[in-house]
Amino acid sequence: MPIADNSSSPHGRDSEMMKCTMFAYSTSPHVSQLYTGFSLLAAKGKISLTQKLSNYSHRSIESMKNLRPQDLNGLFLILDEKKTLFYDTSDSPNLQNDALEISDAYFKRSFTHASIPDRHKSRVYPLGLNYELYTGTLNRHEIVRFIARRNVFKNFPWELMKRMAELLSLSFLPTIKNMCAPPVLHQEPCVLFMARAWDPSGEGAELSGEEKAQRGQINETRARCIELLRKELGPKFYGGFAQTKYAVNNYSKLLLESPLTSGKENYLSLLRQYPICIATTGLHDSIGWKMAEYVAFSKAIVLEKLKCLVPGNFQAKKNYLEFDTPEKCLQETMRLVEDRQSRQRMMEDNWAYYKDHIMPDKLVLRTLSIARET
Repeated sequence: MPIADNSSSPHGRDSEMMKCTMFAYSTSPHVSQLYTGFSLLAAKGKISLTQKLSNYSHRSIESMKNLRPQDLNGLFLILDEKKTLFYDTSDSPNLQNDALEISDAYFKRSFTHASIPDRHKSRVYPLGLNYELYTGTLNRHEIVRFIARRNVFKNFPWELMKRMAELLSLSFLPTIKNMCAPPVLHQEPCVLFMARAWDPSGEGAELSGEEKAQRGQINETRARCIELLRKELGPKFYGGFAQTKYAVNNYSKLLLESPLTSGKENYLSLLRQYPICIATTGLHDSIGWKMAEYVAFSKAIVLEKLKCLVPGNFQAKKNYLEFDTPEKCLQETMRLVEDRQSRQRMMEDNWAYYKDHIMPDKLVLRTLSIARET
């Protein structure tokens, strides 16, 4: 039997408050930002939130009935008891066809106009920059998901105590509090680019020839950027490939100094020290999580040309400088290093964009407003 958390806002319910039934089936970190946004809105009395831990059941989505929770990088929601919303946070621009057919509004992370069939274009919207994020508090919705997913009552009470220690962030957890910062405008203009080298073999996954070629191209672009930046900037640059088996075997001269450096907590500690950050295109032409993190930490950004649409006034030369070759990456990076005024203005613009468009409650509220108007 599915577990439901039917608690509503402590501020009461009125005719204007949006009523949201959230099917919190997915355990993927891709949807954590959405869960956090809905929880914040409920805590603020902006929405009435009912949480169900079952997958959304609909007669036309047979292909989604047998998904494991960790397989679904998406979230179903019923708005005002009448509209079906689907949030698709997968890397690929491809749409979930079954979910698309039944959704009144479909919000897509890796949004491209070319991937949307003409007859559905009026119902598909860009979701925005995505990253892993939790409330960092004893939020009732998060606790219910946490406990139910881990069967903590099986070895009660010791298992429960262990899981609660994890929930209370005695180990590192990316939360609203530790995953953003206003600009530090007078830092020395140093540059950060930590990356992953993707194994073209797929590491056990079945990949097409095109997917293998794309991984190879991503690796070579990142490798050349690292080489050029190291040579030009010397000690003002920190970067390289995380020490995976594939990277060690193929890019031994371009590795990060320590395998521990690429751990989340260590990476975020480094991120705070570097005002200029580099981002390259991810798998399936997606925008990686690092991009959202760069914006949330108010960085000046040099970004490989975007292939996906981001909502809001997020623009080249304002929020980032764009490149399409490693040589152009170096050129644009040096522009930010040498032009303090442009660098600082970009950092301030990205902090403003974070507060308006990436803060999880703002991101979710925008989607609910759009869906209500459709």
